[in-house]
Amino acid sequence: SLSKDQIKTNITEFLKNHGILTLATVSGFQPWVATVYYAVDDRMNLIILTDPASRHGREMAKNSRVAFSIFDSGQPNAAAVKIGLQGTGIISPIKGVVANTKALLAWHRTNPGKEKDITIKDVIKTITDCRMYQITPKYLKHFNKALYSKEKYGTIASKIGQAIANF
Repeated sequence: SLSKDQIKTNITEFLKNHGILTLATVSGFQPWVATVYYAVDDRMNLIILTDPASRHGREMAKNSRVAFSIFDSGQPNAAAVKIGLQGTGIISPIKGVVANTKALLAWHRTNPGKEKDITIKDVIKTITDCRMYQITPKYLKHFNKALYSKEKYGTIASKIGQAIANF
């Protein structure tokens, strides 16, 4: 059995080595999923860039509790070791020029190729269709039998009012 610090390190490495997540939102009793590019900051928050007018954007504005999944869709079903991550968290818009600039730089580093198309001016203007958001994880479940043997996965959860990075 691995220590919580080792599990946190494993999850952080996994997050840094991927860049696409499936985001789940809900309105009433109707769930919805969307695929978005993400980056991870030094506190294990996930940073996404998305349109607040999209279905998931409207739903997360009304209900900030979200779920997400990150995996390699190329993994064969018969693979001896299946690797992925599931989690829940709270999503919120990133506010202020400095915070948005830092978030956008992290997002561009993880998802290169759009630096000229999506600039900080685009993100902070009210006329653009993209905004930066932060998902603060509350629960993370990392699947990787090679790392966790019998348990098959490692989990970390935040305490009330505490960031998961401090757990």
